[in-house]
Amino acid sequence: MKVNLSATGFWRINNIGKKYTGDLYLNEDEGGILLYIRIPNNGPIMSYLELPLEIPFITGTTINGAEITLLNCSRISTNSRVGSEEVFGYKAQFMFNGVNFNEEEDIKFSKMIICIPGIIQWGDVSNYVRPDLDKKIDSLIDLKIVEPVEIYSNETYSIYYYLTFSEPFHLMKEEITLKQTPHLIIEAQSTQTIEWFMKTANQMKRLIEIAVGVPLNYGSMIVESPDVYYEFEDDEKHIRPLEVFHAYKHALNIENSTKKLIKHDYLFSLSELKQANFSQWQEVATIMEPIIELYIDSLYNQNLSVSRHFLNMVQALETYHSRRIAYSLQDYKKRVEKLLEVRPETFRNQDREFLLDGCKDFVILRSRLADLLLADHRFIFHTGDFKLVEFPQLIAKTRNYYTHYNQKREDKTLKGEDLIIAFHILRNILEFYLLKELGFKEDFIHERTRERIKPIMISNDIRKSDKRKNNQ
Repeated sequence: MKVNLSATGFWRINNIGKKYTGDLYLNEDEGGILLYIRIPNNGPIMSYLELPLEIPFITGTTINGAEITLLNCSRISTNSRVGSEEVFGYKAQFMFNGVNFNEEEDIKFSKMIICIPGIIQWGDVSNYVRPDLDKKIDSLIDLKIVEPVEIYSNETYSIYYYLTFSEPFHLMKEEITLKQTPHLIIEAQSTQTIEWFMKTANQMKRLIEIAVGVPLNYGSMIVESPDVYYEFEDDEKHIRPLEVFHAYKHALNIENSTKKLIKHDYLFSLSELKQANFSQWQEVATIMEPIIELYIDSLYNQNLSVSRHFLNMVQALETYHSRRIAYSLQDYKKRVEKLLEVRPETFRNQDREFLLDGCKDFVILRSRLADLLLADHRFIFHTGDFKLVEFPQLIAKTRNYYTHYNQKREDKTLKGEDLIIAFHILRNILEFYLLKELGFKEDFIHERTRERIKPIMISNDIRKSDKRKNNQ
């Protein structure tokens, strides 16, 4: 990552002690914030621990008088220039423009506005609208400012989705650009650290990534504190927003598509999220974290092999069943007996074998997949050309082949197009349970799950049709 010299000034560690001369380097696009503190030294090399390795915050004043605070600083380099100076390099997570905080306890805020590019269509609202042509025949676009859309609110904080927009003031130009930028607004009832705000924002970003099926990035960030304000002559105080440089930016290639998407392109939209139970999701979010990590890993790493995508999805389902349905064999056997109670007597033995065969000391993968596939007998998953009763065993054998290579089993495992189809079926099953954990109603979950698998069904039908045509 390339950084450019931004400012030279004088800096204090934790706003106490002596001032040090230092150079600040920034890369705004990729979130690079580097400070190199220079200490003149004509004697022997200074101790590596002359300055702390980790510094909670550093305050600075540039040579032109601008105030800056760097937060969460970690040592990245130490360079001794014999007979000249010692240079200590630090990387910061956050940089606040226009303020010097006195104490670490003072670095708290009541509001954050953070940009998440690429989610306009997920939000499905716009400040720019088509006018009623019967009333405005001379206008192509109207401006209808959208108020922040509440996503979730409780006694501690509220989250909103909000679009800022451009309104060109100079119209005598050959090209006029209108731009909307999506943001999350997080408002806390009491002041919180920026780490608290980022944890809340990350949880929401993860949720949107699950919804849209693409990795997302953070853009600009603004925070507000009741202790940082403008004061006018009449003693009236106005909150002064602080621009924040941050290290939570990543070089992601996000497709800024303008095509009209259809329902199954998103697992759920912003308007549909209102039907979910956000409180329920928060209660299980920590338990669900490794499952979400595996699900999103495929989004961030599109260049992974098909087998790696497949293994991620199998592991996600196995982990989900273990964490959310039945961990021990004893718990699983109790669950199986409850499932059998709703089944006709004639089917109970074959169901018990389907769910428990092979489980001796622990719950095996095949049984966990079989249980997930049955979905409490309330939904039937599409498994394509794979027989439903054989699908769990086929997936288990394929997983074992890719993780514990055995050439003798190669003929009985999935490869090529079949492996890709199996991956999509497994993802469809996982998404079913993600929607369930989010608290969506059963009708919505069933309808959306069917919609999400339709493209795979169509692709599979086309592939089979093409094979039949070539064999004629």
